[in-house]
Amino acid sequence: MDDPEVWATLGRAIRADRERQGLTREQLADRVRARGVQVSSRSIGTLEEGPAPKRRTKRPTLEPTVAALGWQPGWTDRILQGEDPSFVLQGAAAAEGGDPSRAHLLELVPGVYEFSRTAAGLGAPSRLRDNFDELVQEILAAVKTDDRSYTLAAYRPHSAGEGVPVDDAARIRDALNR
Repeated sequence: MDDPEVWATLGRAIRADRERQGLTREQLADRVRARGVQVSSRSIGTLEEGPAPKRRTKRPTLEPTVAALGWQPGWTDRILQGEDPSFVLQGAAAAEGGDPSRAHLLELVPGVYEFSRTAAGLGAPSRLRDNFDELVQEILAAVKTDDRSYTLAAYRPHSAGEGVPVDDAARIRDALNR
C-alpha cells in the first residue's frame, strides 16, 4: 500500500466512476453525509487526486465514499493490490442494470486469439488452435452478444508463415449472410 501509483490509480477510478454516474464532488459528498460520515467535496477531491496517505492506513473517508458510489467492500483493497479497476468495477455497473460482462467479454477476445496464435507459433498443432478458436466462437454465440465484429472468420488468426486457411473465404461469406 506504499506504492504511490496504486493510490493514483485508485483515485482515477473513483473520479471516473463518479463522473460516469453524473455526480459532482458535492453531490457525492452529500451521499456520503447521508450515510452519517462527515466529508467535504474537497476531501473527495483529495481522494480523486490519489496521493498515498502519510500513515500507512486508508483515509477514514475512503470506504464511505466508495460505498456511496455503490462499490462493494474489498474493492478498494483489490485495486490497491494492483488489480485493474475496470475489472473490479464491473460489479458497480451491473448493479445499475448495465451489462458490462458482454463488453468485457468482447474486450478479451483479441487476447484469446493472440494466445492461440502464439501457441501455434511455438509449435502447438494448428488443429488445436482452430478448435480453440471455434470454441471461442461458440462461447460468444452462447452469450448472445449483439456485436458480430469478432464472429467474422477473417479475424481467425494464423501462425506466421502458415498462410491463410483455405476455408476463410467461405467462412466470411457465411458470417456476412447471417
